[in-house]
Amino acid sequence: MSVVASVLVVDAGNTSIKFTAFENEQILWVQRDDSCPVDTGFAPDRIYFASVRSKEQSALLHADIQAEFPGSVWFTLTSQDEACGVINAYVEPKRLGVDRWLGVIAAHHRAKGDVVVVDAGTAIKVDVVGKDGVHLGGYIAPGLGMMENVLLSKTARIRYDACEVVAGRGLPDSTARAVTEGCHEMVLGFLERIHRRYPNFKWVVTGGDSQVLLSLLDISMEYQPNLVALGAKLVGDEQVRGNK
Repeated sequence: MSVVASVLVVDAGNTSIKFTAFENEQILWVQRDDSCPVDTGFAPDRIYFASVRSKEQSALLHADIQAEFPGSVWFTLTSQDEACGVINAYVEPKRLGVDRWLGVIAAHHRAKGDVVVVDAGTAIKVDVVGKDGVHLGGYIAPGLGMMENVLLSKTARIRYDACEVVAGRGLPDSTARAVTEGCHEMVLGFLERIHRRYPNFKWVVTGGDSQVLLSLLDISMEYQPNLVALGAKLVGDEQVRGNK
Protein backbone atom coordinates (compact mmCIF):
# COMPACT_ATOMS: atom_id res chain seq x y z
CA MET A 1 0.00 0.00 0.00
CA SER A 2 1.42 3.38 -1.02
CA VAL A 3 2.06 6.05 1.59
CA VAL A 4 0.25 9.36 1.13
CA ALA A 5 2.71 12.27 0.99
CA SER A 6 1.49 15.78 1.74
CA VAL A 7 3.58 18.59 0.25
CA LEU A 8 3.29 22.37 0.46
CA VAL A 9 4.99 24.26 -2.36
CA VAL A 10 5.85 27.88 -1.57
CA ASP A 11 6.52 30.03 -4.63
CA ALA A 12 7.70 33.42 -3.35
CA GLY A 13 7.54 35.82 -6.29
CA ASN A 14 8.38 39.49 -6.43
CA THR A 15 4.83 40.70 -5.84
CA SER A 16 3.01 37.80 -4.15
CA ILE A 17 3.47 34.40 -2.54
CA LYS A 18 1.69 31.37 -3.97
CA PHE A 19 1.04 28.37 -1.72
CA THR A 20 0.08 25.08 -3.39
CA ALA A 21 -0.93 22.04 -1.34
CA PHE A 22 -0.40 18.57 -2.83
CA GLU A 23 -1.49 15.16 -1.68
CA ASN A 24 0.69 12.86 -3.73
CA GLU A 25 0.20 14.23 -7.27
CA GLN A 26 -3.18 15.88 -6.66
CA ILE A 27 -3.46 19.61 -5.98
CA LEU A 28 -5.76 20.14 -3.00
CA TRP A 29 -5.79 23.93 -2.94
CA VAL A 30 -3.92 27.02 -4.11
CA GLN A 31 -3.73 30.27 -2.17
CA ARG A 32 -2.05 33.61 -2.84
CA ASP A 33 -1.17 35.67 0.20
CA ASP A 34 1.49 37.87 1.77
CA SER A 35 2.03 35.46 4.67
CA CYS A 36 1.74 31.81 5.56
CA PRO A 37 -1.82 30.41 5.36
CA VAL A 38 -3.21 29.36 8.74
CA ASP A 39 -6.13 27.22 9.89
CA THR A 40 -6.25 25.28 6.62
CA GLY A 41 -6.29 21.89 8.34
CA PHE A 42 -3.38 20.90 6.12
CA ALA A 43 -0.21 19.56 7.76
CA PRO A 44 2.46 18.96 5.12
CA ASP A 45 5.07 16.22 5.49
CA ARG A 46 7.42 18.29 3.33
CA ILE A 47 7.75 21.91 2.27
CA TYR A 48 9.34 22.83 -1.06
CA PHE A 49 10.43 26.46 -0.93
CA ALA A 50 11.35 28.47 -4.05
CA SER A 51 12.00 32.19 -3.75
CA VAL A 52 13.21 34.97 -6.06
CA ARG A 53 13.20 37.42 -3.14
CA SER A 54 16.26 38.75 -1.34
CA LYS A 55 18.08 36.53 1.16
CA GLU A 56 16.73 38.63 4.02
CA GLN A 57 13.11 38.49 2.82
CA SER A 58 13.38 34.76 2.11
CA ALA A 59 14.80 34.09 5.57
CA LEU A 60 11.93 35.93 7.27
CA LEU A 61 9.34 34.05 5.23
CA HIS A 62 11.14 30.78 5.92
CA ALA A 63 10.97 31.43 9.67
CA ASP A 64 7.25 32.28 9.56
CA ILE A 65 6.35 29.14 7.62
CA GLN A 66 8.49 26.84 9.76
CA ALA A 67 6.87 28.27 12.88
CA GLU A 68 3.44 27.37 11.44
CA PHE A 69 4.53 23.87 10.32
CA PRO A 70 7.31 22.84 12.74
CA GLY A 71 6.98 19.14 11.95
CA SER A 72 7.53 19.50 8.20
CA VAL A 73 10.80 18.58 6.47
CA TRP A 74 12.13 21.61 4.61
CA PHE A 75 13.68 21.68 1.11
CA THR A 76 14.92 24.94 -0.41
CA LEU A 77 14.88 24.67 -4.21
CA THR A 78 17.46 26.47 -6.34
CA SER A 79 18.42 26.42 -9.99
CA GLN A 80 20.86 23.63 -10.80
CA ASP A 81 23.08 22.41 -13.65
CA GLU A 82 20.57 19.61 -14.28
CA ALA A 83 17.39 18.28 -12.72
CA CYS A 84 14.57 15.96 -13.75
CA GLY A 85 16.11 15.39 -17.18
CA VAL A 86 16.57 19.10 -18.00
CA ILE A 87 19.98 20.72 -18.56
CA ASN A 88 20.35 24.40 -17.64
CA ALA A 89 21.62 26.71 -20.42
CA TYR A 90 23.17 29.28 -18.10
CA VAL A 91 26.96 29.43 -17.70
CA GLU A 92 26.23 30.17 -14.03
CA PRO A 93 23.15 27.96 -13.48
CA LYS A 94 22.19 29.43 -10.09
CA ARG A 95 21.68 32.85 -11.72
CA LEU A 96 18.69 31.55 -13.67
CA GLY A 97 15.63 32.55 -11.64
CA VAL A 98 14.31 29.52 -9.80
CA ASP A 99 10.76 30.30 -10.99
CA ARG A 100 11.94 30.10 -14.60
CA TRP A 101 13.89 26.91 -13.88
CA LEU A 102 10.91 25.16 -12.31
CA GLY A 103 8.59 26.32 -15.09
CA VAL A 104 11.01 24.98 -17.71
CA ILE A 105 11.15 21.58 -15.98
CA ALA A 106 7.37 21.30 -15.67
CA ALA A 107 6.81 22.38 -19.28
CA HIS A 108 9.37 19.87 -20.58
CA HIS A 109 7.61 17.04 -18.76
CA ARG A 110 4.20 18.14 -20.01
CA ALA A 111 5.14 18.81 -23.65
CA LYS A 112 7.34 15.75 -24.17
CA GLY A 113 8.89 17.58 -27.12
CA ASP A 114 10.24 20.95 -28.20
CA VAL A 115 8.57 23.64 -26.09
CA VAL A 116 8.40 27.39 -25.60
CA VAL A 117 7.55 28.37 -22.02
CA VAL A 118 5.87 31.74 -21.36
CA ASP A 119 5.23 33.18 -17.91
CA ALA A 120 3.41 36.50 -18.25
CA GLY A 121 3.10 38.19 -14.88
CA THR A 122 4.99 41.09 -13.31
CA ALA A 123 7.66 40.36 -15.90
CA ILE A 124 7.24 38.37 -19.11
CA LYS A 125 9.63 35.43 -19.16
CA VAL A 126 10.15 33.23 -22.20
CA ASP A 127 12.29 30.09 -22.26
CA VAL A 128 12.96 27.55 -25.01
CA VAL A 129 13.64 23.87 -24.34
CA GLY A 130 14.52 21.15 -26.83
CA LYS A 131 12.81 17.79 -26.82
CA ASP A 132 16.00 16.27 -25.39
CA GLY A 133 15.63 18.41 -22.26
CA VAL A 134 18.34 20.91 -23.17
CA HIS A 135 17.34 24.42 -22.07
CA LEU A 136 18.37 26.68 -24.96
CA GLY A 137 17.98 29.98 -23.09
CA GLY A 138 15.33 32.67 -22.91
CA TYR A 139 14.27 36.26 -22.36
CA ILE A 140 12.95 38.54 -19.63
CA ALA A 141 10.88 41.59 -20.57
CA PRO A 142 8.71 44.01 -18.55
CA GLY A 143 5.14 42.89 -17.98
CA LEU A 144 2.20 44.96 -19.17
CA GLY A 145 1.57 46.61 -15.80
CA MET A 146 5.26 47.36 -15.32
CA MET A 147 5.52 48.97 -18.76
CA GLU A 148 2.56 51.25 -18.06
CA ASN A 149 3.81 52.18 -14.59
CA VAL A 150 7.29 53.07 -15.82
CA LEU A 151 5.89 55.18 -18.65
CA LEU A 152 3.65 57.08 -16.27
CA SER A 153 6.41 57.54 -13.68
CA LYS A 154 8.85 58.98 -16.22
CA THR A 155 6.49 61.46 -17.89
CA ALA A 156 4.79 64.57 -16.55
CA ARG A 157 1.71 64.85 -18.74
CA ILE A 158 0.75 61.29 -19.65
CA ARG A 159 -2.07 60.76 -17.18
CA TYR A 160 -5.47 59.09 -17.22
CA ASP A 161 -8.01 57.53 -14.87
CA ALA A 162 -8.77 53.82 -14.73
CA CYS A 163 -12.28 54.48 -16.07
CA GLU A 164 -10.74 55.82 -19.30
CA VAL A 165 -9.21 52.45 -20.17
CA VAL A 166 -11.88 51.15 -22.53
CA ALA A 167 -11.75 49.01 -25.62
CA GLY A 168 -11.86 50.79 -28.94
CA ARG A 169 -11.41 50.24 -32.64
CA GLY A 170 -8.70 51.47 -34.96
CA LEU A 171 -5.79 53.59 -33.86
CA PRO A 172 -5.99 54.73 -30.21
CA ASP A 173 -7.84 58.03 -29.88
CA SER A 174 -7.16 58.73 -26.20
CA THR A 175 -4.13 58.78 -23.91
CA ALA A 176 -5.44 55.79 -21.96
CA ARG A 177 -5.80 53.70 -25.11
CA ALA A 178 -2.50 54.96 -26.52
CA VAL A 179 -0.61 53.71 -23.46
CA THR A 180 -2.39 50.43 -22.76
CA GLU A 181 -2.68 49.35 -26.39
CA GLY A 182 0.84 50.54 -27.14
CA CYS A 183 2.21 48.33 -24.37
CA HIS A 184 0.12 45.42 -25.65
CA GLU A 185 1.51 45.87 -29.17
CA MET A 186 5.09 45.86 -27.88
CA VAL A 187 4.58 42.59 -26.03
CA LEU A 188 2.66 41.01 -28.90
CA GLY A 189 5.46 41.93 -31.33
CA PHE A 190 8.01 40.35 -28.99
CA LEU A 191 6.02 37.10 -28.73
CA GLU A 192 5.26 37.04 -32.45
CA ARG A 193 8.98 37.20 -33.30
CA ILE A 194 9.66 34.27 -31.00
CA HIS A 195 6.84 32.29 -32.61
CA ARG A 196 8.34 32.92 -36.06
CA ARG A 197 11.66 31.50 -34.86
CA TYR A 198 10.09 28.42 -33.26
CA PRO A 199 6.88 27.82 -35.26
CA ASN A 200 6.75 24.07 -34.62
CA PHE A 201 7.36 24.17 -30.88
CA LYS A 202 4.54 23.54 -28.43
CA TRP A 203 3.74 26.56 -26.24
CA VAL A 204 3.08 26.02 -22.53
CA VAL A 205 2.05 29.21 -20.74
CA THR A 206 1.33 30.48 -17.27
CA GLY A 207 0.81 33.83 -15.56
CA GLY A 208 -2.14 36.22 -15.48
CA ASP A 209 -1.69 37.84 -18.90
CA SER A 210 -0.53 34.85 -20.93
CA GLN A 211 -3.86 33.53 -22.20
CA VAL A 212 -5.05 36.91 -23.46
CA LEU A 213 -1.75 37.68 -25.19
CA LEU A 214 -1.37 34.31 -26.89
CA SER A 215 -5.02 34.18 -27.99
CA LEU A 216 -4.58 37.55 -29.72
CA LEU A 217 -1.74 36.02 -31.73
CA ASP A 218 -3.77 32.88 -32.48
CA ILE A 219 -0.95 30.71 -31.13
CA SER A 220 -2.00 27.26 -29.99
CA MET A 221 -1.04 26.79 -26.35
CA GLU A 222 -1.53 24.79 -23.17
CA TYR A 223 -2.38 27.05 -20.24
CA GLN A 224 -1.20 25.77 -16.87
CA PRO A 225 -1.76 28.21 -13.98
CA ASN A 226 0.26 26.05 -11.55
CA LEU A 227 3.29 25.46 -13.76
CA VAL A 228 5.92 26.60 -11.23
CA ALA A 229 4.36 24.55 -8.43
CA LEU A 230 4.30 21.45 -10.66
CA GLY A 231 7.97 21.96 -11.45
CA ALA A 232 8.74 22.41 -7.74
CA LYS A 233 6.96 19.14 -7.00
CA LEU A 234 9.07 17.31 -9.60
CA VAL A 235 12.36 18.76 -8.36
CA GLY A 236 11.54 18.38 -4.67
CA ASP A 237 10.46 14.76 -5.11
CA GLU A 238 13.69 14.03 -7.00
CA GLN A 239 15.69 15.51 -4.10
CA VAL A 240 13.74 13.38 -1.63
CA ARG A 241 14.50 10.23 -3.63
CA GLY A 242 18.17 11.22 -3.80
CA ASN A 243 18.36 11.61 -0.03
CA LYS A 244 17.12 8.08 0.64
